[in-house]
Amino acid sequence: MRWCCMLLFLSFMNGVSQGQNNKNLYPASVIDSLEKVLKNQSNDTNKAGDFNGLGNRYFQLGDYPIALECYFKALTIAKETGSKKSMAAALGNLGNIYCKQGNYPQALEYYFKALSTAQEIGNKKSMASHLSNIGIVYEEQGNYPQALEYNFKSLGIAREVGDKYIISHSLDNLGVIYDKQGDYSKALEYEFKALAIAMEIGKKDNLIDIGATYGDQGNYPKALEYYSKALSGAREGGDKDGIANLYSSIGGIYTKQKNYVKAKNFLDSALIISKNLGDKISIKNTYRALAILDSAMGKYKTSYEDYEKYIVYRDSLINQESVKKITQMEISYRFEKREDSIILEEEKTDIIKTAEINRKSIITYSAIVISVLTLLLAILLINRQQIKRRQDKILFEKEKQRMENDLTNAKTMLDEYIKSMVEKNNLLEQFKSDFEEVKKLKAKEESDEKRIEQLEHLNKATILTEDDWNRFKELFEQVYKGFFIRLKEKLPNLTQAEIRLICLTKLKINTKNMAAIIGVSNTTIEQTRYRLRKKLNLTKEDNLSDIIESV
Repeated sequence: MRWCCMLLFLSFMNGVSQGQNNKNLYPASVIDSLEKVLKNQSNDTNKAGDFNGLGNRYFQLGDYPIALECYFKALTIAKETGSKKSMAAALGNLGNIYCKQGNYPQALEYYFKALSTAQEIGNKKSMASHLSNIGIVYEEQGNYPQALEYNFKSLGIAREVGDKYIISHSLDNLGVIYDKQGDYSKALEYEFKALAIAMEIGKKDNLIDIGATYGDQGNYPKALEYYSKALSGAREGGDKDGIANLYSSIGGIYTKQKNYVKAKNFLDSALIISKNLGDKISIKNTYRALAILDSAMGKYKTSYEDYEKYIVYRDSLINQESVKKITQMEISYRFEKREDSIILEEEKTDIIKTAEINRKSIITYSAIVISVLTLLLAILLINRQQIKRRQDKILFEKEKQRMENDLTNAKTMLDEYIKSMVEKNNLLEQFKSDFEEVKKLKAKEESDEKRIEQLEHLNKATILTEDDWNRFKELFEQVYKGFFIRLKEKLPNLTQAEIRLICLTKLKINTKNMAAIIGVSNTTIEQTRYRLRKKLNLTKEDNLSDIIESV
């Protein structure tokens, strides 16, 4: 489990005790008490900074509701006083909260607002931080090209202003992305560069990421070494979120080493802390690690239950509506400057119209002047038309490229969704196989009879729900817009089974994987295909795939 977001603007308020029992305080009472503390301060801008700093403290302690109250208070004061710097800080901090809670659309909304505000005042350090955070959200979504793009932008600006803290974070984020793509050598290269710079400024934030890369590489002793170093730092700083992430990661390593007792202890602790914090990302990853552990210990029913919980949290974090909102915010940000240019162009047009009226008022006084002005205006209009055509062409190409990228991303999500369904059904097939083995080896023993009964119950579970198919159809419709309407017009009397077969055939899924996805046998797939061919009056020479491609 990696860090979700980079904490920004760590300006903690004097007098806030790290050991304060903040769980017993309600947000309103916290704000009231803070206003009493700050009432003697005359500078409201400083108050905004103090609320940001206090919110960061509660964020670190894992009390997100109170942190949110502080950040919103800081944002309100910043807007009232017109402090763009404090406003960007508050917006970025709000993005951090929503990122930790797995609310990616809301996180990106605040990150993009923070980025725009930082650009308005030319604060490049703030811009680099927000770009890095946007890249992290895309990484959590599995959109690695976008994640790399934003982190490289962040790195470039951070190097330009010489901010070693942000340089270190951006390098580390790039290492994490390469690790997730399986390029461990490149990942370690970036992560150790990040560590070297971090140590220069007394930070060791990326030790957990180095440990994770070693773990993915199969070097478990090295992984535990770096996880242990990171855990010491998290405990010293009272970083509950970091402790939960490290417990989950260490538990996963012990599972791979078959030290199941230690693995169970660490993972259970990680789950408790993550649930107390409300960190959906950490909860999701911990349930996945528990499913792997229980399966390795032969606890197949518990493993299946853990895996189902992992699916629930995963689907709550990554869903079609979230992707749609993220895309809308991305387009809004990218075309914000374009809209500003249009407004500016309209203002220029108004100025030209005013000048034209003034020129008409003096036409009668000088024929020579009017001729010169007409000629100049004609040249200006021609030049503007040429510029406008070039700009329109550039905007058209950018929009076309954006649409192509959106389609590519939609196809990637559809492929990943199909892959996840196959993996889910493969897991159930493995359970069935274990069930048959148990029945053959120890069918009469009482303990095994209980296990057989559990596996029989699992075997009767629904392999693929209607919700799964509804999500599949949404993704399919995004890639092949209007497909189901055209299919109904061309072939109105199809059954649900035939429609599913046609969709999977269009995706070029083979018979075996079709059976796994739908949860039926290969024979059933062949029978459905035969009935479909008969319904369409196809001969042996007719190719069903070609018919489907024509829809």
